[in-house]
Amino acid sequence: MAVKNDVVSKEKDTKMKKIFLITISTLVLFIGCVDDSSVNTESLLIALLDADDVAGVDGFETDDDDAELDHEFGLETDGVGRIMTDTLAFGEGYRIRFGRHITDRNRTVEFDINGDTAIGLVTYVITGELFVKAFDTTDHTQIDSISFSKEFTSSFVRKVRFVQYENDSNPDGYVWRVNALTPMVGGSGDKVSISSLAVYTLSDSLDQGDLVYSFEANGIGDLFIDREALPTFTAFSPYLIEVTVENAGPELTMDSSGVGEWVFKNYGRSRNMRGRKFLNDRGGFLDAVMNDNIHTGGWRAHGPGTGFIRSGFRSFFETVDLATIFVDDGGYNTAVWSIPYRVERP
Repeated sequence: MAVKNDVVSKEKDTKMKKIFLITISTLVLFIGCVDDSSVNTESLLIALLDADDVAGVDGFETDDDDAELDHEFGLETDGVGRIMTDTLAFGEGYRIRFGRHITDRNRTVEFDINGDTAIGLVTYVITGELFVKAFDTTDHTQIDSISFSKEFTSSFVRKVRFVQYENDSNPDGYVWRVNALTPMVGGSGDKVSISSLAVYTLSDSLDQGDLVYSFEANGIGDLFIDREALPTFTAFSPYLIEVTVENAGPELTMDSSGVGEWVFKNYGRSRNMRGRKFLNDRGGFLDAVMNDNIHTGGWRAHGPGTGFIRSGFRSFFETVDLATIFVDDGGYNTAVWSIPYRVERP
């Protein structure tokens, strides 16, 4: 009986091995039959996204621990002076400088490919550290008691549309290109938000001119901007910017204006080619009405770069709750719209 049982056991083992081998063979055959064209296409689209000079988040960070609220580095200015801005000195006799270091960034892209068109949902999650420093307006020394740093995490989302274009020199008969992209929208927390953005021409005497571009919060996540028809500005020309925001409160105010948030236009292409412009809601310096949630400022467009007729850049319109900047444990609440743009010579 023992011998018989052993034979039966060996027969079972043999059958199980055959079944196992058949299963593995079938799996290998199945994997070998998977069409990897979608994987190759996605890799190609990722490469196009990486190469596009108006996508991404480079230029958002300051790379300085204590950058001036208004600054510009590495961009072509042609010696043209900046438009006057508020000094941002406060009643207690100090000035604020702040900067942002990005310590890590993670990007994910989800593709929906349908024939000759693909939509990529691009999500960025960035982490970093905010540095806030206060300086005495008399002797310009740092006031350590109201200077601090805090860690932050922000997320941004945009859609990018890729389209196949005929190309006889390519064996496939076509090439993929970035056709359009939506503004990139995101930030941190849910306390502040951006409602609208408008850009006007501005005369040399600082009079508001014609509306050039405008964007509204409603539907902005699905608003595709043609890659070949980006908002375009004339190099070294002045413009007026208005950003309307909302603050759910409670609001921290630093002066009699009652304003509870700041708004900035960050712009450029990289940490070595960037600028930041402060917009105010104090009823002065181009702003018509104090504390009406419309932050206003002048911006003189930089050049496209030496040797270039036109170039693409990124802008990051940002509102920051004042508790983020003035209170070390006041949280980190921001809202950001990133709009790609082009600058060209007159």
